[in-house]
Amino acid sequence: MTSTIRIRLEKPQDYHAVEELTRKAFWGCMNQPTCDGEHLLVHKLRNLPSFVPELDFVAEVDGQLAGHIIYSIAGVITPDDREIEVLNFGPISVLPEYKRSGIGTALMRHSVLEAQKLGYRAIIFYGHPDYYPRFGFNRASSFGITSENGKSFDALMAMPLYDGALDGVSGRYIYDKVYDTDPQEVDEFDQTFPPKEPVVLPPIKLLTERLPENAKRAMNAHKIAYVSQLQSYSGVEILSWEGIGEQNMVQINHILKELGQPEKLLPTSHILQLAQMGVRLPVVQKIRQKAGIAVHRVESGGAHYVLKVLENPEDRREIANYEMLAALGIPTLPMLKHTACALLLPDVEHSSEYRLGCEADLSDPKVATAIAKWYRKLHGKGRAYLGQNGLAASPELPASPELYDETDKITLSNLDMVARITDTPDNALWSAIRARFDEIRHKIADLPRTLTYNDFYWTNLVVAKDQSSAMMLDFNLLGKGSAYGDQRNVISSLSAEAADAFLREYGVGEDSASEEEKAADAFLSPLVTLVTACESQSFPGWAEQSLMELEEGAILESLNRWLDSSRRPS
Repeated sequence: MTSTIRIRLEKPQDYHAVEELTRKAFWGCMNQPTCDGEHLLVHKLRNLPSFVPELDFVAEVDGQLAGHIIYSIAGVITPDDREIEVLNFGPISVLPEYKRSGIGTALMRHSVLEAQKLGYRAIIFYGHPDYYPRFGFNRASSFGITSENGKSFDALMAMPLYDGALDGVSGRYIYDKVYDTDPQEVDEFDQTFPPKEPVVLPPIKLLTERLPENAKRAMNAHKIAYVSQLQSYSGVEILSWEGIGEQNMVQINHILKELGQPEKLLPTSHILQLAQMGVRLPVVQKIRQKAGIAVHRVESGGAHYVLKVLENPEDRREIANYEMLAALGIPTLPMLKHTACALLLPDVEHSSEYRLGCEADLSDPKVATAIAKWYRKLHGKGRAYLGQNGLAASPELPASPELYDETDKITLSNLDMVARITDTPDNALWSAIRARFDEIRHKIADLPRTLTYNDFYWTNLVVAKDQSSAMMLDFNLLGKGSAYGDQRNVISSLSAEAADAFLREYGVGEDSASEEEKAADAFLSPLVTLVTACESQSFPGWAEQSLMELEEGAILESLNRWLDSSRRPS
């Protein structure tokens, strides 16, 4: 049976039990074999003007006190000597036997929501820099806030309690001096509690004996004596230490997990991305993670989002692609927020206007018509944007990002890879391409270009609930290429009736493909498919048709037809 966590205000009759709870919670924490005075801090703080009794909460499990959180008033001294009032919290305590059971999370979420209701501006505090970002706390330095003596480190964190709460607020963080405990006073206060043996802290050699020399030197340089000391540094900070690389961090996390210690967050962690975006108290559910791209469903304050985290630098072009499409007026889901490696979108599952695509859409002429409208706009505006057909890109629009181009995959080294993996080194296509490679590359460069989506399938589709419009999701493969090839990519997935509807709506005239484009596409498309397939760990089924075209000589025939077409007299 699952126990229920009850959060309530602390009462005077709880005081001693809470102090004892705090002592147990912090016994042997970080680099202290006993308690570093957190219980004394709670004892003294309740009697000070900075104490906020409305935010002094305990957590109960089956009537047993299991956790506690306490808040006080703090401030930010601005460069012009104004003091901006903020909240400070801590200590937050959970009995050891109840740790990792959701009590700390329940106390944090409840108290933050209550602080919002009370109208406080922000919370700033010192704490575990890889734990509190999950609630929306970001390093204070990102707001221009430093320690009282002007220093910046990730353990000093801040969270605005409403949008814009810290806009224009910068300066030095100050807190009640009661937090600067006196060791002698701590020792005297501790004597009023039952005797307790000091903890033997885990020596850092438990970690470093399994690390390479460069990582050992980094730990020594930062005077890390105990494994638990690492809790005061963020994973991002540790990665900045000379001698620590990302592979070392993966190894460190593996060992920390074995030792029962908290793991460090890597820079691309979804937790850090949401904190940097200012998403408060998020509830996160992973949808999928594949090939360095992680997608999460997020709820915060009753709003629903989808977070996409791009671990690989080359995939981060999608962020610039969203910005470009928005500037061009091409319909997409709005990119609500982004960091250097992540973007936040509205969750279509909670939209009153749109729904996600389904396989049946591929056979629906009305949906195909809506898709064609979107592609026609993409290709039409894409030509102007890329300066094709004699049109120059508008000076009001952003500079073109480094656009993906499928034909960049056609290199001699990639073709050698395809020949090796498909076991076709003697196929006549390879020698034909090599003999005329410069000519082929020049002809590719001369092909008309527009913006192309390159990744059509129903899983990337968003459809209006009344089917009046449609748009695509996931613009990682958005790039420049042939409008004809992009159309063909759509039509090949549609039923015959839906394909006819697509072509009727897309139209002819200036958007129709030349014979040159069609001939080029017949050669380039299966070749790009083969290169992409051979880059995968195992050869995918969707490339089997292209492999058959290679083996039967169809790709070679298409190459000859394309090259010969330009030599025919007009």
